[in-house]
Amino acid sequence: MGLDLSNFTPLPPARNGIADYAYILLGELANLRPCVVYCDDVLATAPAGIEVRDEAQAFRYLDHDPPILHQLGNNGGHVFVLEALRRHRGLVSLHDLSLLYLYELSTPRLEPLLAGMQSQDSALGTVFGRQWKDHRLKTASNYVLFDMVGEVLSLADGVIVHSQFGLNKLRAIYGAKAMSRATVIPHFAPRLKVTSPLEARKQLGLSADELIVLTSGFATRAKRFDWLIEALDTLLERGLALRWIHAGEERPTEFHLQQAIDKRPRLREATTITGYVTEDDLDAYITAADLVVNLRFPSVGESSGTLARALSAGRCCIVNDTAAYAEIPREAVVHIPILDTVPALVRAMEALLGDSDLRAMFGERARAYALSALALEGVAKQYSDFIDSMHASKTRRANRTPRQSTGKAPPPRASTPSTVEIDGVGSLQATDLRRRIAGIEGAFEAILWFQSADDVARYSLDRPGFLQGAFGPHVTIEAVRLLARPAGPGHPAPPASDTRAGIGLSILGHAHGW
Repeated sequence: MGLDLSNFTPLPPARNGIADYAYILLGELANLRPCVVYCDDVLATAPAGIEVRDEAQAFRYLDHDPPILHQLGNNGGHVFVLEALRRHRGLVSLHDLSLLYLYELSTPRLEPLLAGMQSQDSALGTVFGRQWKDHRLKTASNYVLFDMVGEVLSLADGVIVHSQFGLNKLRAIYGAKAMSRATVIPHFAPRLKVTSPLEARKQLGLSADELIVLTSGFATRAKRFDWLIEALDTLLERGLALRWIHAGEERPTEFHLQQAIDKRPRLREATTITGYVTEDDLDAYITAADLVVNLRFPSVGESSGTLARALSAGRCCIVNDTAAYAEIPREAVVHIPILDTVPALVRAMEALLGDSDLRAMFGERARAYALSALALEGVAKQYSDFIDSMHASKTRRANRTPRQSTGKAPPPRASTPSTVEIDGVGSLQATDLRRRIAGIEGAFEAILWFQSADDVARYSLDRPGFLQGAFGPHVTIEAVRLLARPAGPGHPAPPASDTRAGIGLSILGHAHGW
């Protein structure tokens, strides 16, 4: 048996696909090594024999540096996992390659989030961050351009992703060094409790002879229901009898599924949206389906638990030919291009729904792929071996001879704000001003010296919003005031009669780091 493994993860009954994933994986990992779970719900359900502890009390147990595994995804159920990674480090199973939404939920102030966007791309981060901060303009582009994974990679002792696409993408963005302790472990295909389609239909009260097309999970924009709705409506118009079942919840803020369906009367009569379903019922719906459709575009490299279940059940599946889905063997699923998708989808669905032997062939190959490359036992063994390897590597690094101490105490941290003074601001362009103050960190006072109050007014009129332009969106400006130039070294006192004496614009604020 391996070393005891401490897991930080949500668990059922949380309505979170990663909670279900972690539950199933823990049941198999427990055959290989002792496991304990730290969760924000101490009444959560874990496999038999695995203790669930309050994640806030984890510090009481982790002083002996055990192997730690964090199951991390891009939703509110993983805020405590991110915070635990910051406190305890460990390995990360990264289920989503974009974590911007998670950081939105976990960061009380906007400025640190914008600092993270700037750290990923200074120019784009400044532009998109300023739009977000000043105009409350946040677009879907934010979630494509800024994945916010950098902190996780810097803290993790090792990283698990579920596809070669995911590994390659992060390596391209963050470099080979950042991904030197990363590996690919595929999403396992769980064993389903219901294996007979007729039995599953009976359990769910579905017709035994109706053609069923299934989608599942949260109804988000990226799952391209717009493409599917158009394709299904076309098939119904051609006279093909079918029922579309969406086994999952709507997310109207992302895609108003029912509203889109209601615009097409033929489709409305042939569609069922179940709302949230239990894990057992989801398995039954998958097993009962003739065709499982799992579209994604744009994809950020995510894997699909529903698709893994459908492969395990030997269902005929349609996916987009993109990102991680393109890695699935061509004989195991039907790949649809992301260009001219609707016509291709119509042709594929019409052929598959009209030919039970063709569906059966893809289903058999899907099950063979699930039982080999995606087998739960093999995936759990890969997890356990990687955990041991990374923990041993971490121990070796910690045991290396430390550098000799210089005997000097580290310099005390500044307890007062840093001060930056810039003379002759009236002659500077905004880009020059931005460059001069770019290095400020933490609490600060920036004093911009002008010749006169008239000079301040003229500069403000000629360059509207110059403070916002000079200070990035990661900066909080807390106070602005005018100062008279003091007498003293470097600040000679002007004659009392000089009405154009120097005047300073004092900006107090905080530059949030990342």
